[in-house]
Amino acid sequence: MTTTSPTPSAVERFDPTSPDLAAERFAVLADLQREGPVAFVPAIGMWAVTGHAEVEEVLGDAQRFLSGGGYGLPRHLPAQARTVYDLDRPLWTCALIGTDGELHRRLRSPMTAAFTARRVRRMEPLIARDAAELLDGLFRDSDPADLFAGFVRPLPSRTIARFFGLPVSDAPRFSAWSGAFLTMQVPGLPDGAYVAAAAQFAEFDAYVRGIVTGDPDALDDGIVRTLVTGRRDGTHDLTEDELVGDIANVVFAGHETTVSTLSNMLARLLRDPDLWTALREGSVDVAALAEELLRVDTSVIGLFRSTGAATRLGGVDLPAGVPLWVAFGAANRDPRVFDDPHSMTPGRASVRRQLTFGHGRHVCIGAALARTQVVLALTALPRAHPGLRLAGPVRELPNHFLRTTPELLVTR
Repeated sequence: MTTTSPTPSAVERFDPTSPDLAAERFAVLADLQREGPVAFVPAIGMWAVTGHAEVEEVLGDAQRFLSGGGYGLPRHLPAQARTVYDLDRPLWTCALIGTDGELHRRLRSPMTAAFTARRVRRMEPLIARDAAELLDGLFRDSDPADLFAGFVRPLPSRTIARFFGLPVSDAPRFSAWSGAFLTMQVPGLPDGAYVAAAAQFAEFDAYVRGIVTGDPDALDDGIVRTLVTGRRDGTHDLTEDELVGDIANVVFAGHETTVSTLSNMLARLLRDPDLWTALREGSVDVAALAEELLRVDTSVIGLFRSTGAATRLGGVDLPAGVPLWVAFGAANRDPRVFDDPHSMTPGRASVRRQLTFGHGRHVCIGAALARTQVVLALTALPRAHPGLRLAGPVRELPNHFLRTTPELLVTR
């Protein structure tokens, strides 16, 4: 008599260290959501929150659900890496996404005040110019070329450098430092990779610290000058370590999430000839397309919270102090909110309910700048290379934090 093994549940299939997860990520998340919007996932040792209503509830209640506690820290780092840059250093402890209460307010308030709409508008012609320049040189050395290395990664790093008032010549260093952050979030790598990434963290700390303790008059007009001057004149009361961590983390977040978002979007567009043709021919509104791509292909798959007290969420009773993995990527595809959630429908009314940039007290400070970069990139790419197409497989890095592709080989 032949027996068949039972089909594993989504909880059992969810393994962020598996390269197979990238290929079926959203299918697993959809199954996890159907099995229950709140479920314990042994592979990550956390309760996964996948329903849109439940994710929104967690993000909107900073008293019941805490961002601190270090649940987002890469505790898999080996001792050698921690010796180089440990988890109690400011790039980890003074991160907006991992703080609560008064510390979060103090870190966020001066940064929010510096992220003005006027500054974002002023960036538009500079981003458009950088995009055109990068795309003009994309195939200068080879065809096929790597769209990720030649466009997706350098555009946000240049934008962040200009926006923060830092030397554009340092933009490649921001890419390396942001890449180090991503490396440390991926479990199962060789120890040497983590040690090298920790060394990059130490270098970034020293770079930002030199700016924070240096002469603000030597800086270009930008966010960093505003923040450093504010510390000197008493506009805010951040300590040296807090300001170093605050600046470094917003550079990470503003750079790496935009890089990942663009890589996901462009991979989708180049896999879908009809969608690419619509963009190239102008038969789809670019801003509407960008919003739908932000919903479907969010870079941040999930962030971390913990319960501040015993509570009930999604019909599940949770004790105090348990870690939560809050799945933005699942919430953005919840069929209770988005009809036919896995399809691309530019202009859908419900797109306004996407949670790509978060919700509540921790909503993304740089959402307007990210949207501006996405729209300008989607405008520039088909204009520069209308016949662009993929020239190799698209591979994602396995993790449950940030979804990104390390390479996009293209030809024309």
